[in-house]
Amino acid sequence: MIPPPSAGADATLSGESSLATALTLYLERVSAHKSPIAHAREQRKARQITARLGALALQEVTALDLSDYRDHRLKSASAAIVQGDLELLRALFEVLEQWGVTLEGNPVNGVSPPRGGGDRTRTLGPGELVRLLAACDRRPTPMLGWIVRIALQTAMSKDEILKIRKPELDLKERVVTIPKGTTRPARQVPLSQEAVRLFREVLDYPERPAGEALLFFGAMGVTGLRRPLAIDKAFRGVVLQARLKGFRFADLRHEALSRMEEAGLTEVERATVAGLVLPRGVKRPPRPEVGALVARLDERGFGVGGRAPGGRGRSTSGGARERCQETRST
Repeated sequence: MIPPPSAGADATLSGESSLATALTLYLERVSAHKSPIAHAREQRKARQITARLGALALQEVTALDLSDYRDHRLKSASAAIVQGDLELLRALFEVLEQWGVTLEGNPVNGVSPPRGGGDRTRTLGPGELVRLLAACDRRPTPMLGWIVRIALQTAMSKDEILKIRKPELDLKERVVTIPKGTTRPARQVPLSQEAVRLFREVLDYPERPAGEALLFFGAMGVTGLRRPLAIDKAFRGVVLQARLKGFRFADLRHEALSRMEEAGLTEVERATVAGLVLPRGVKRPPRPEVGALVARLDERGFGVGGRAPGGRGRSTSGGARERCQETRST
């Protein structure tokens, strides 16, 4: 049980208190004892909630208010992010009950899960992948083409791919390690056979500076350290050339997860590969180890020879330099 607020001003917390006051107290008394990553994440969510609902008294918050918040938030955030906002509110109202605040149930229980997320769920239609990769292959260097293809094979974000260093890449075990970041824990990403082939091409790139650890290296900074490659402008250019209206690099992550689903990977397996947080409240099997995920990618044929199993999926590589390639042994 969460200890109740100590004596003082906080002891007057009641149903008439504002949602903003309750969230502030929750962040101080509960969230602050979580990991720094989790605490920072809940602080950001609380700011979003407070901006729209903070003035409401706790006893006035209804499922309708929260449904309106959900729909408004979906205009600028993914369904997963909005679900996280609702989970924070659910936890808050559960703690308020433990603190003796009398309310008529938990209003979050009456809110249906968010569905969709605007163009954040944009996928590639027929012919669009071919046009995208062809535009990448017309670039002066192969870097952008490798980055896009790796995103489709791994569901890694742009930031994760651009910051990969040689010591974090283990092609023998077929794993890339993503270090702990400001807002994310460290994790390991399994590599399909096609992803391994792509990374080998990256490592063999003849124009790589001697001793450079960054796989996707950019300009040298004023401090003498080389920065990751900047691709935003180049990616906007290839999207324009490929006539992909409304397509962003972040959509490659959703495209990769959709392809994994087509290949037969379970929800838990896909979430583990991509480092996603599954919604609470539903009993699921434990997350698999990275070695087991490597085996599952092979079992389902994901990324083997650049195609999904049985010809059901779409080509996951393609492009001018990747026609009719045979599967390479890893």
